[in-house]
Amino acid sequence: MSLSTIDIRLLTADEWEVFRRIRLRTLTDSPQFFGSTLAEAQARTEADWRAALENRAQFIASAEGAELGTVAGMSDPKRGGVHLISMWVAPEARGTGVADLLVRTVLDWAVAGGHNAVWLEFAEGNTVAERLYLRNGFVRTGVSGFVRPDEPRVEFEMVRKL
Repeated sequence: MSLSTIDIRLLTADEWEVFRRIRLRTLTDSPQFFGSTLAEAQARTEADWRAALENRAQFIASAEGAELGTVAGMSDPKRGGVHLISMWVAPEARGTGVADLLVRTVLDWAVAGGHNAVWLEFAEGNTVAERLYLRNGFVRTGVSGFVRPDEPRVEFEMVRKL
């Protein structure tokens, strides 16, 4: 697979089924790295999926009809920046540069929107994700917390100034 053949596009609310499909695949493949659960995602209605897509910029990477990854950016006026969330790359596309393309897509979207920073969280033990974010100019802020209030998994915050 060549990076030049990868298409990254913004999903619309009418593409909620695409979002649902890739999110369920994400939570099946890597549940330990996300704050939401597969059961929660499976219980969402069409209206829930559409609403999610109306409140974020959800990008999808694909090539030759195969969905290879996804990432979202959510504007946060209080922080003056963008929250990078829901980052995932399909196992067959890992190590190909798709993750870097997705991160850069959110960074470009944030710059185009006039934002001054992008921040994110990654789960403890996800060293691959941390290396990806460091490679793309993010640094740890020193802030950490639990992935979910009802469990002990820790996540660390990172930021990139724009």
